[in-house]
Amino acid sequence: MDPFAFLAEAYEAWYETPLGAYVIAEEERALKGLLPPGESLLEVGAGTGYWLRRLPYPRRVGVEPSEAMLAVGRRRAPEATWVRAWGEALPFSGESFDVVLLFTTLEFVEDVERVLLEARRVLRPGGALVVGVLEALSPWAALYRRLGEKGVLPWARARFLAREDLKALLGPPEAEGEAVFLAPEANPPYEEADQAGRRAGNRPALYLGRWR
Repeated sequence: MDPFAFLAEAYEAWYETPLGAYVIAEEERALKGLLPPGESLLEVGAGTGYWLRRLPYPRRVGVEPSEAMLAVGRRRAPEATWVRAWGEALPFSGESFDVVLLFTTLEFVEDVERVLLEARRVLRPGGALVVGVLEALSPWAALYRRLGEKGVLPWARARFLAREDLKALLGPPEAEGEAVFLAPEANPPYEEADQAGRRAGNRPALYLGRWR
């Protein structure tokens, strides 16, 4: 069963809410701060193509296993090349891309280590692997775990990784980023709530690392 089958059309709707708009803007700032220049980008688990529409690479390729998400992505990001495939078996030859992006994708794959091996296989020498995860020790992951326990999709199928897990798998990153320290139930003004969450020692909702 596709855990995204009934979510695809409305997947980006939350970004239009006040809280969602703040969160996605913070995540975009952190992501763009880590992405290096290059000619080609492969996004594994590209979803509805939200990032493929916003990242300035001449050649953009999206891999997505969900038929429902893929259909929306092809419609919303026609400038990208779309392929239905799984991260564990990327249908590309080795050394094909300057940048490989995994943005909140490892939460939903079957084999995290295999996906990371494949991502590194298709990178050109000197290329960059950029991985973003929903930080396992953040208030947001706590909310998503609770929803998963209640059977809410896609969270019922999710696993969560902390930054320590990624570093154990990939080694020390070349660079790091993070975003969204406020709690999911925060009230505006969100900038103040985010600063308060940071002062309180919250783990961020999003952790990003870049590996060469």
